[in-house]
Amino acid sequence: MARPRTTRLSREIIGQAAIDLVESGGELQILALADRLGVSASSLYHHVDGRDGIVHAMRRVLVDRYVRPAPETSPWRERVRGEVERTWRMYADHPRVLQLMITVVIDEPDVLRFYSVLAAALTEAGLPDDELLTTIEVIDAFAFGAALDALSPDEILDPSAVDGGLVDLLARHPRGRERNRQVFERGLDLILQGITARIAGVGSADETPEGD
Repeated sequence: MARPRTTRLSREIIGQAAIDLVESGGELQILALADRLGVSASSLYHHVDGRDGIVHAMRRVLVDRYVRPAPETSPWRERVRGEVERTWRMYADHPRVLQLMITVVIDEPDVLRFYSVLAAALTEAGLPDDELLTTIEVIDAFAFGAALDALSPDEILDPSAVDGGLVDLLARHPRGRERNRQVFERGLDLILQGITARIAGVGSADETPEGD
C-alpha cells in the first residue's frame, strides 16, 4: 500500500500559510496553522520557534517578495523615499500581518538593511548623529501608520454627519486605495520637507558666529 502523502514543511511554506490564515481573518494560533497545513503542531516546531518564529517566517516571505536593494548613488531623498515606499507597500498590502510583525523584534538582515540605508542617507544629508535614530523611528512609525490606514473603510467620515466646508471636501476626496496612496505620498513629502528644513537649520546654527 502506498504511504499517504504529507505536507513537506519549510519556513517559507509555514510563513505563507500563516499569512494566508491571518489575511483570511483567522487568528495566528499554532493549532489552527497546523490544521491548515495538515500537519501536527509538533511538526511546526522543527522549523520555527513558536509563535514568534512563525511571525519571523511571515516577515521573511514578504521581505523576499517586496524588498529590493536600491542604488546607493542616488540622492539621499530618493534613497529614503524608495526604501520607505517599498516598505509601506509591503505593509499596506498586508496590514493584518503588519499588526503581528510590529510585536516581534527585528533580526532579519534584509530588514535591518532598511534601517542602515536610512541612517547612511540621513548622515550624508547632514542630520546630526544624535537625531538619526529618532528620525528613523518617526519615518518607520509613519510607514506603519499609513499602512494600517489601508484597513480603514472607504469613507473615513460619514458625509451625513458633517457640515460646512467638510461636505465639499469629502465630495472631492479620493476613496479606498487611492486615498491611502495619497495619504502616504503627502505624509512622506511632509516628513522629507521637515528633515530638509531641520538639516538647513542645523547648518545655519553652525555658521552663526560666536557672540551673535
